[in-house]
Amino acid sequence: MSDESVAAMADVEERSEKQILLTAIQREARLAGGRWAVSAIGCESGEEISLHPDDLFPAASVIKVPLLAALYAARDTGLVSLDEVRELRQEDVVGGSGVLLELHPGLPLTLEDLARLMIVVSDNTATNMLIDRLGVPFIEEFLLSNGFRRMKLQRRLFDLDARAQGRDNLITAGEVAELLRRMHLGDLPPLSPASCEECLSIMRRQQHREKLPALLPPGAVVASKPGGLEDVTHDCGLVITESGKAYSVAILCADFRDRRAAEHAVALISLRLYEYFDSGGSQPAD
Repeated sequence: MSDESVAAMADVEERSEKQILLTAIQREARLAGGRWAVSAIGCESGEEISLHPDDLFPAASVIKVPLLAALYAARDTGLVSLDEVRELRQEDVVGGSGVLLELHPGLPLTLEDLARLMIVVSDNTATNMLIDRLGVPFIEEFLLSNGFRRMKLQRRLFDLDARAQGRDNLITAGEVAELLRRMHLGDLPPLSPASCEECLSIMRRQQHREKLPALLPPGAVVASKPGGLEDVTHDCGLVITESGKAYSVAILCADFRDRRAAEHAVALISLRLYEYFDSGGSQPAD
C-alpha cells in the first residue's frame, strides 16, 4: 500500500473518531432537551470539538471566570493590589450562592479574599464587590483587547433593572473555552503566565463538582466554574487528563426540560470529551 493510501486511511479514521464523538454529544443533548453549545480545545494541538460554539447564552456564574481574569489583569498593570481591603456593606449583599450574605456588615475583605469567595463558593456578593471595584468599562475593555467580542459583562448580579433595559451578561462556549485555553498557555495579556496559573489554581479549589468533573477519573486535574439560573445550567474548565493531555471546555445549556437530566448530560458530555482528548484526540501519534 502506498504512503498516500496509508495517509488517506488514517485521515478517514481520525475524522470517524471525531464524528462518533460529535454524534454522541448531540445524542446526549437531544435526550436532555433544551438548547446546547459545546466547545473543547486541545491546548497543545489546537484541535477543536464544537457544537454551536458561537451561540449566545445567559452567562450565569460562568461570567465569574472572565471577571477573575480581569482582576488579575488590573493587578498586573498596577491598577489594584490584591491586598487592598474592602469593607462589606449591607447594600453590597445580594442573594443566591455564597456565604457573605450570612456575615455581618463591616467585615474587612481583601480583593484576593473576594476573588477566592467568588470562585470557590460562587459568592454573588463578592462578585458584585469586584465588579464595583474594577468597573464594567475596564472589564469590557480587557475582554475586547483579547479578542472576545461576544462575551459581555454588562451589569452586576441581581441587577434586574439593568437586565430589563437589555444589559445582560452573555457568553459563548467558543469564547469561554478559548479564554481558558489561553489562560493555561499563559497567553492572556496583560496577565503574566504566573497570574494565569494563580487563576487556575483558585478554580481547582471550587467546591461545586456535580457537573463537568462528576464522572471524570480521580487522577484528572480540573479547574472549573459552573453556573446556573432557573432555566440555565453550564460548566466550563481546564482539564489535565491522567496521561497529561490538557484541554479547555465549555458546556452550556438553556431551556432544558429537567434540571437533573441536563446536569447529568453535562457530566456525560464531559466524560466523552475527556476520553477523546486523553487518548490523543484525532492527532496522529508521534
